[in-house]
Amino acid sequence: MRKETAIMIGVFVVIFGGLGFLITRNNQVTTTPASKDQLIRSTSHSTVSPDAKVNIVEFGDFQCPACAAAFPIVEQLLALYKDNPQVNFVSRNFPLPQHQYALITAEAAEAAGAQGKYWEMYRLIYANQDTWVNSADPMSILVGYATQLKLDVERFKSEVTANKYNDIINQDKQDGIALGINSTPTFFINGVRATGVQDFADFKARVDAALTK
Repeated sequence: MRKETAIMIGVFVVIFGGLGFLITRNNQVTTTPASKDQLIRSTSHSTVSPDAKVNIVEFGDFQCPACAAAFPIVEQLLALYKDNPQVNFVSRNFPLPQHQYALITAEAAEAAGAQGKYWEMYRLIYANQDTWVNSADPMSILVGYATQLKLDVERFKSEVTANKYNDIINQDKQDGIALGINSTPTFFINGVRATGVQDFADFKARVDAALTK
């Protein structure tokens, strides 16, 4: 009996040791930071240079309530680091299929960006989500924002209506899927994922820690 018990113990050690190896290996895979090349493309919108020491990348959906809830926290963070060229914030598109106005608002932001007003449109869309999300004609509201920002309104309307920036939006979405994103907002701080609305103090602590590395 003793010999059989010893054999069984040996078998369990081998089995559970192997499982432990696989679990450890899987954890290493899932916790490996995403590379900058995966997160920032030449078409991505950045507040400063992507060569900054800290890159905060958001995959968002303008119609997502959680993204709108995260928006004031992002604004607070951007205000805190606005004079620090080593902190860059990047906005990327991840329109969810259940949101009927996610694509048109992404197109509007991209069209404004083509005229040098991406961040201004980004802020107007998020700050006024409750207004356009309940409208039967969000385009007229977006055109109002374009007018407020003194854009070439006819160009803006033409580009949004024609889905001119669909390729950029789709590329962002595909990059997000490749990174395993399935909800918004999803943030990456120097490649390390943070999903959902972030607590400001924790968000700041992680940025500060990245700055000191």
